[in-house]
Amino acid sequence: MRIISIIYKLLVLSLFATTSLIAADAVDFNANAVTKALYRGVTFHFVDAIPTITSSAGQGYTGQAIYCAFQSTGEGLLAVCGPDDAGLKIRWNADTGTPGDHASGLFLFKHKDFLNGLNSGPVALMDGHETVIIRFGYMNPGKLGPNQPVAVASLRLVIKDDRGYHISKDYPVESGGELTLKATKQVYFKYDPVTPSMNEAGTRGEASVPSFRNVEFLGFRVDTVRGSQTTAGSNVGVVEFSVGAARMN
Repeated sequence: MRIISIIYKLLVLSLFATTSLIAADAVDFNANAVTKALYRGVTFHFVDAIPTITSSAGQGYTGQAIYCAFQSTGEGLLAVCGPDDAGLKIRWNADTGTPGDHASGLFLFKHKDFLNGLNSGPVALMDGHETVIIRFGYMNPGKLGPNQPVAVASLRLVIKDDRGYHISKDYPVESGGELTLKATKQVYFKYDPVTPSMNEAGTRGEASVPSFRNVEFLGFRVDTVRGSQTTAGSNVGVVEFSVGAARMN
């Protein structure tokens, strides 16, 4: 019996080691991968088969393909820029927009482009392999408020698993700040990324419970409202975004 027990323990340890080897960052965006800015000033919808920006399209980008959507009630822009210009972002130029204008940008990364071999099999988010790290770019003038260029800004995580799309509760954006989250510990809502609402890229529904298995998309959505200081431009963006995950056995 002792020999059987030892063999069993060795098998468990071996399985744990194997699992550890296939857990890594599925997404690892850094704005340093952008050498040429891309701006989109027209509302467009999410298409899960067509990326908005890729490294193969000669757009000055060397990272994972990004699938986007953009909804704006005014003169906001969706943009992909370098680290000094706030990365994946919503932009208002100086002397554009009206106080209260909304802009919403969706940025998603697809399973087929996941890193570290995680694109070669089903992927899950699970305890210990689910950490999300987000770093925000500088937002002129470094603060938010109704009398500032940007009145309100928030970020929500977005995932698609075998139960569909889900979007998390919102987190406030802090100029130059950083968030570290556990993906499986968030409050989520059903999400339709294709059909926009008036002020949002996509539509939120009732509360949902993701399975976190067979993950197909990982990313985030940025939502902003223009403040009264429209003579100044401002960015609301993410310069680093990484998500840990594990390949399912």
